Parts: sequence; structure tokens; C-alpha cells
Amino acid sequence: MRGVYYFHSMEEICAHQVGMVDSTDLWHARLGHPSASVVRKVSSFINYVPSSQLENKACDACLCAKQTRAAFDLNSARAIECFEMIHCDIWGPYQYSSSCGARYFLTIVDDHSRAVWIHLLLNKGEVGTILKHFFAMTKRQFNKEVRVVRSDNGKEFIALKNYFNEHGIVFQTSCVYTPQQNGRVERKHRHILEVARALRFHANLPIHFWGECVLAVGYLINRLPCRLLNYKSPYEILYSKMPCYTNLRVFGCMCYAHDKNVLGDKFAP
Repeated sequence: MRGVYYFHSMEEICAHQVGMVDSTDLWHARLGHPSASVVRKVSSFINYVPSSQLENKACDACLCAKQTRAAFDLNSARAIECFEMIHCDIWGPYQYSSSCGARYFLTIVDDHSRAVWIHLLLNKGEVGTILKHFFAMTKRQFNKEVRVVRSDNGKEFIALKNYFNEHGIVFQTSCVYTPQQNGRVERKHRHILEVARALRFHANLPIHFWGECVLAVGYLINRLPCRLLNYKSPYEILYSKMPCYTNLRVFGCMCYAHDKNVLGDKFAP
């Protein structure tokens, strides 16, 4: 019959309902599950009014991911300029390899801006090359020389002692079995792992995506207001401008890719 279409199954044409997500929960997830005070601070930079019940909202991912021991005592002392002092530490080896095969990650923290750089490592031997590239980056991009490097007594850092001496860089190490002396980067590791777990739990991702979670955390940390910086972000301290929040999406959300190199059926997805 003209104008009539026959459907084989009514199940194929049923409507799919999508539940509404509270905007407070959405931004809490987009920003990497931060505290209520951070969400409120960011809300003043974007077109978003947080819920009056923000502090009372429970996030399952946060409750599961942020069960940790008490942190080391805070040291409020801070370098005067960016890259005057950096803190370095390696986390790992993890029992599961990431999607790229890494089992470690190197964390570099700038003492002044609290900015963080995270590098996935296949092995600890990559540390020397990464640090040398980092020193070159600070010189070319920020016109700053790293003056002090603080780390633990790992062999991968001790092996760079001659390089530090040749370039006039002061190398400070913590005492053996005293991680508190490298507490700034130790606390940063705890922060990174807490948020990375929350991202993975919320997105329900397989464990081999832990590397992507850690890298995403580094991106978010640098853009979120920090109490120790009078609620400025590390990005703002480094670049003297506000970061952009409108491009943020919930980590692990669905996206669509278009392969321009494939010529196929024009009605195919």
C-alpha cells in the first residue's frame, strides 16, 4: 500500500529514555570529582549555579576511591618563582600494564605553581631522558632555568648527579626510609591516585586504562583552583590567564569518531 511501511518488530522502534543528570553531579564528574569548595569556585568562572545541597551530595566513586591514610604534615613554604624548585618521584611498578605497556609513572611538581607533569614509563631508565626534555621545555617555553631538583634516593635520579653538577642544578635527596622529606610529591601521588580511581570507577573502565586515568588527572589538577594558591589554578600561575572549562567532558563518556580515509556505503554508520 502506498504511504504505509511495514515493521517486522515493534521492539525495534521503541523509544529509549535517557535519565536527566543533575548539573551539579555532571560538573563534579567533569572536573574529576573535586571537593565542594573547588566546584563552587569553578562555577564562578562558567555559566553554572551549583546546588545549595552540594556539600551533602554523596558520590559513590568518591566514597570508593578516597579511603586513604592521614597525609603527611603540610609545609606551607613555597618557592618564589616557577621552576625554582621541582619535586620528582616515580610510582610503580603496578601489577597490571597500562594500554601502552607502562607499569610506572613519573610525577614532576613545580614548587611555586604546584603544576604537575605526569609521564607514563615502560621502565625507570626513561627518567633521565624525560627530565632533560623537561629542562629544555622550561627554558624554551617559560624562559626559566630549573635550579633545584628534589627526589628520593632512587638509582634513576642518583645516576643524573653528574648532569646536575654540570648544569649548576642543586640536587636534594630525602633520607632513606623517610618519604616525609619528599612529602610534596608524595601527597601529589596520593591525590593523583585518588582521583584516578574515582575516574575509573565512575566510567567503569577496565584496569588496563589506569594510565589514561592518571594522565587525565594531571590535566585536571593543573586547571582546578588550589587552596594553597589562594584558589588560583596552577595553569593560571604558569600562563597568567584563566584555563578554559567549556571543553571538559565526563571522563569515559561516549564519543563518536569519523574515519575520513575510509570510502564506504554512504548509508553506513
